[in-house]
Amino acid sequence: MRADSNTTRIGLTFWTRNSSTSVRNLSTALFILHNDPNNFPSRYFDVDTAKGEPPMTLTDDVKQVLTIVDVVSEYVPLEKLHTRSPEAPCPFHEERTPSFKLNLESDTWRCYGACGTGGDIFSFVMRADGIPFVEALDKLCDQAGLERRPRTDAENEHRPTKSERESVHELNALAADYWHKQLRGEAGNNAREYLESRGIDVATAQQWGIGYAPSGSNSLLHFLAANKVPKSATVRSGLLTKPEHGQWRDMFINRIMFALRDRNGDIIGFGGRAMDESEAKYINTSETQYFQKSELVYGLDRAADAIATTGRAVVVEGYMDVITAHEHGFRNVVACMGTAVTQQQLAAIANALPHDSQPARQIVMCLDNDDAGVNATLNGLGVAIAQFSSANGAISSSIPVDIKVARPVSSGDGAPKDPDEAIRQDPQTWWRSIETPSEAHEFAFESRLGSGTVDEAITTAMPFIGKIPPSTVAARRRIEWMSEKVGIQYDDMLDLLIQKRRDQAPAQTTITTSNRRVTRRENTTRTSQHLDQQHLRFKPYEFELVACLAQHESALDYIANLNPAHFESRELGAIVELRLRCASVNETARAIAMDDALDALYAELMQHPIQAEIDGESDETGELSKIVSACTKRVKQNHLRRCKEHESEIFKQDEVLSNDERMEEMLQQANINNRQLSELTAS
Repeated sequence: MRADSNTTRIGLTFWTRNSSTSVRNLSTALFILHNDPNNFPSRYFDVDTAKGEPPMTLTDDVKQVLTIVDVVSEYVPLEKLHTRSPEAPCPFHEERTPSFKLNLESDTWRCYGACGTGGDIFSFVMRADGIPFVEALDKLCDQAGLERRPRTDAENEHRPTKSERESVHELNALAADYWHKQLRGEAGNNAREYLESRGIDVATAQQWGIGYAPSGSNSLLHFLAANKVPKSATVRSGLLTKPEHGQWRDMFINRIMFALRDRNGDIIGFGGRAMDESEAKYINTSETQYFQKSELVYGLDRAADAIATTGRAVVVEGYMDVITAHEHGFRNVVACMGTAVTQQQLAAIANALPHDSQPARQIVMCLDNDDAGVNATLNGLGVAIAQFSSANGAISSSIPVDIKVARPVSSGDGAPKDPDEAIRQDPQTWWRSIETPSEAHEFAFESRLGSGTVDEAITTAMPFIGKIPPSTVAARRRIEWMSEKVGIQYDDMLDLLIQKRRDQAPAQTTITTSNRRVTRRENTTRTSQHLDQQHLRFKPYEFELVACLAQHESALDYIANLNPAHFESRELGAIVELRLRCASVNETARAIAMDDALDALYAELMQHPIQAEIDGESDETGELSKIVSACTKRVKQNHLRRCKEHESEIFKQDEVLSNDERMEEMLQQANINNRQLSELTAS
């Protein structure tokens, strides 16, 4: 909600598709806002000021055209449409009694059964189709008949059409079938023997799309040519390769083939394991418009339902780990493609988790326990902590997730087992390691304590401890645990951590303004004209905060519990809402590019010089966190002050003054707002 500095007139314009759901009374609306500001349906109101109404965003436009009934009815037949809560059997799991219900007033859905999750039209399409937010927005715009900014020729050139994607999926399915037949034949004898030694028979191989690419350079090429498949289509799918000054040939030769599927179960690429030591052990389909390894999670198409039901996703390292786990009944297990866990992969996994706190959302890392696996786990933890929660437990993402590490399962001689071996030998012991995982700081500390010094262990664990000195009970308990582990006093461990934090922080030049204390980049110049324009249009701290979110992936780590409705600028709040919905900065940019109302503003944010020297995305100096935290604090303070201004107006109304119960409720909420504002001011 915007309070215009040039006028004292404040009006609210309400809109909905059903007049019976309109909020008619200003005091009632403000009471709802005060009681639950984080969940107030801000899309139901806009602000009428002397400057005029700010433009609606594209997501607003979609929700004005499409109801939750319009969208969901395209997927499942709805019952009790004459009521305010239509229902249906949940489309995300099998059931006899309908537990999937719609709320027509809020235009939301929720499963009260096994899924235990819910959301709006965008989250429904994302979950139903297994697509990211940008694609869901694109699809719903088409359904709503809304025009978007036309894509440039370059964008169209790099954006595959639906028919092109489907043709690649069909071609990959044809290749998978060919390779599986080769596995069953005489050429696949050695490959079958290897798979059987790992507990995979031919039937299991068929279920998982496993095959064998035989020796010889052109077996698949000849097969596809015989089936009238154009070579151009085969090249586009990444199934062929062309050495320099050579001829096109099969990409995969003498390899066990694993079909790689997207969330919908379509084959988008392949992984091939070498049958001898002459070449790389594993290779994948070349990166194409249709296959990006950094975004792919192996087994997610099969594991999504179990992840949603249990609230837990187990991340292992390889294909065999996933297949073995599923064949033993552990169906919430997936593997991240590549040598390092990426933000896109974690976002895909998190999207499969339930979207509320029941059951609790959890990702358990269970990679191999050799040196490479330990390093991969530490890297993955760093990515996960940055994406889903700050180390001190504050939520930094729209989907908060608890990150754990499975305790290693060892053989009789003490050597750690990888998940595949551990499951095949003793599945229940392996599962107990998943049920009783370590905290991130425990794994980091112990992984270095066994092979290095106490000093190295402390350094490795520091990113997962939280604020030093600790500001929460949880952070203090982490430090106490480390103290007990090495047998020193808590105060001594705290002194070590404080000294290490000081040693790691480089010299900084700081300035103090009336708004905040920030670290200024020495080589940054900003014209007074540019500053004046920003001050006229936006609060400086709101603009600075959203610029950080637009330019830096890790900025989300520092905006604990910030709600887009807190922003005085509706446009900036809309951009923050999109950033929270999208898996990455790049996906956010793609979503905003479809919205004329926000596209130009986003370009300004991307060009805005942040007032700190930030090294990439690591923020090792802590400068990004200082600016984002300071600006977030100012946004919250301004939001609460605006709430107090509205309270003053409401208390003057006769209908409030004459209603003792209503007055008591308003006073209680006013006290809550005062306390929150005092806490922010004192912090």
